[in-house]
Amino acid sequence: MMRVRRSGLVLSAASAICLLTAFAGGAVASPAGGVKGDPQPELTPFKIGDLSSTSPGSIAMEPNGSLVAVYDIGGGNGRLQVCLLDRGARGCAGKIDLSPLSDDDTFGTPEVFIPSANHVVVLQGACCDRNSSGADLLYSSTDGGKTFGPPVRVGGLGVAAAALAGDQIVFTAGDDSSGSQVESVSVNSPVSTPITVVNSKKAYDVGVGSYHGGALLGSDNAGLSFYTTYVEYAKSGANFNAASSYKAVGSFGKEILLGMSGSALLTIQTDGHTTVELRLFNGTSFSAAHSVPGTSGGGPEWFGVEQDPSGAVHVFSERGLDSPGYDLIEESTSNGGKTWSGPVNLGDAIDDNGFAAALDSHGAGLVLGTGAPMGYPVLESQGVSFSLSPAHVRKGKSTTGSGKGSPGSAGRTVVLQVERSSKWYTVATAHEHSGGSFSFTIKGSSAGTFRYRAVVSDLAGYLMYGYSNAKSLSVTG
Repeated sequence: MMRVRRSGLVLSAASAICLLTAFAGGAVASPAGGVKGDPQPELTPFKIGDLSSTSPGSIAMEPNGSLVAVYDIGGGNGRLQVCLLDRGARGCAGKIDLSPLSDDDTFGTPEVFIPSANHVVVLQGACCDRNSSGADLLYSSTDGGKTFGPPVRVGGLGVAAAALAGDQIVFTAGDDSSGSQVESVSVNSPVSTPITVVNSKKAYDVGVGSYHGGALLGSDNAGLSFYTTYVEYAKSGANFNAASSYKAVGSFGKEILLGMSGSALLTIQTDGHTTVELRLFNGTSFSAAHSVPGTSGGGPEWFGVEQDPSGAVHVFSERGLDSPGYDLIEESTSNGGKTWSGPVNLGDAIDDNGFAAALDSHGAGLVLGTGAPMGYPVLESQGVSFSLSPAHVRKGKSTTGSGKGSPGSAGRTVVLQVERSSKWYTVATAHEHSGGSFSFTIKGSSAGTFRYRAVVSDLAGYLMYGYSNAKSLSVTG
């Protein structure tokens, strides 16, 4: 689960959709009028809630790819909204509000997890029932989030960050002079658990990750002129509510903790470079730091990290100093930060300052933005090869335009487009064969030089449109 801190040194820290149909929407011009560039209308953010959220939120993915998002709309008065999202949809398929028990107020970050299909649990910090020293609540659903039973009291620590480690939700709270503290609760038989101090140094920013069923607990300690980020680890099968289960596995001076997800740790330097650093845990220690491209220079800025089930890490940033300002930018790495993908712009995020992501093993899914509850689609890109053979023909003769989509899918729609006056027009339609291959027969009807490209259709919620490089066909009289 991605956790985001508003940061910098100023602030602490599935069937294919027909291309013709998709292009007919309001986001881009229809094929009849031509299109400019390589539009990706399916990446446009969309509103998922009618009310403003009053805290960061969280989002989780079902095994079938559907999503459950949760955010606080009560302003401390105890209302959570659960939004059920079908994959690729642009709005909630259903909504339900959750309220705490009497005399409780909510605070912190509501956390949602899906331990197994249709089993949805929501953890919420709450305070303070007059008959209890603590009032954190766990809501459970067995029908995919359509209905929830009464909440169960599970502790009094509060909730700022959490992760699922095996069948345990491990959670922590920040801004705490008592140190880095933890509670762990079973998702199958939740009961109130004790607060355990793992690190006695003041915990300012906090994060929780997981590694092979074990729990990673991160915090940073504010000093007069620097921060230090600390991480402890408890192995799978250990008692996560016992301080003796946790061993120190990392200490990173002059770095603020930004977020943790899985084995990924995201920090930002405080030594003047203000570069965001990524490290991965290997069971005993963390890898060398690798800088996230384009993240030096300070704030105001918001960062977060999400490790998908394949192990790839996705870093999301909203930075007011960059151009375009306050858009949500994704950068990904599959080798721990040694190399990075190019940045992907997920759209205008100026109304949001809290983010959480749920991604599948291909890195596709959705980012939940809170402030104004918004969905930011995150989709896998498609590679498309395309060539003309021959590239020179006489008038009246034909050439073959062929290529391959990656990832390939038999039956997916591919269109052939020709460029006229800097716009692209669809002139033919084909479908991918097994393995993603496709071909077009192109007749040289008139003399001249013509530019063609192939465009592979998207798959809502999973794949972007794929655009090939343009190839020139020379037709002689």
